[in-house]
Amino acid sequence: MTAKIVEIIDEAKEIRSFRLRAEQEIKYIPGQWFYVKLDENLKHHFTISSSPTEDFLQFTTVFREESDYKKALWTKKIDDEVEIAGPNGGFIFDESDKTSRLFIAGGIGITPFRSMIRYAVDKNLSVPITLLYSVKTKDQAAFANLPYTRLIETEKDGRLDEEKVKRLCPDWQDRSWWLCGPPALVAAFVELGKKMGIAPEKLKSEDFTGY
Repeated sequence: MTAKIVEIIDEAKEIRSFRLRAEQEIKYIPGQWFYVKLDENLKHHFTISSSPTEDFLQFTTVFREESDYKKALWTKKIDDEVEIAGPNGGFIFDESDKTSRLFIAGGIGITPFRSMIRYAVDKNLSVPITLLYSVKTKDQAAFANLPYTRLIETEKDGRLDEEKVKRLCPDWQDRSWWLCGPPALVAAFVELGKKMGIAPEKLKSEDFTGY
C-alpha cells in the first residue's frame, strides 16, 4: 500500500525517523516490521519504532554511505510517497504476558523497544521493564530518554557486561531477556544469558543485519 511521509526527525548522529501515514488503517503489534519500497530496485525491511497507540507509522534508521537505499532515503522529503508491506515478525510484545522483561539493545536495535515501551506506557500496562541501551557515545543514541532506560556509553563506561547487567538490573535472573542489535551483540548476550543461568525459552532475540 502507499504511505506518505508526514515528518522527518533527526534523532541522533546520522539517525533519522520517518513518520508515515498510509492510505488505509494499519494494524500491527509492537516489535513487528514492514518492507519499505522506494522504487522498483530499492526495498528494505524496518522494524517499526512507533507504537500502535500513535497516529503514524514510524521507522528509524542509520545512514550508510555504502547503501544505495539509504542514500536515496536521505533525499526523501515531506509529502513524498513510499510503498509499504506488512506487518511481519514474531519478536513481539504480548500485552497479556505480565512477566518482567530485561531489554538489551545495541545501536539501532533500540527500535522495537521504543515501540514496546511507548505502547506499555500509553496503555498503562503493569509490565516491569528495564532497558539497557548500549551505544558508543550518547550522540549516537536514538530515544535515549525512553522510560525504563539505562544508557551505557561504551567509550566512557566500557562495554555492557555481566557486572553491569547485575548492577543495573538486580533482578535479572527473574526476567525474560529480549535482545536486539548487531548480530555480534545478540550472540554475545545469548551466550552470557546461558552462562548466567537464564533458561533458553526466556532468551528472545532479533538480529539487525545490514541496518
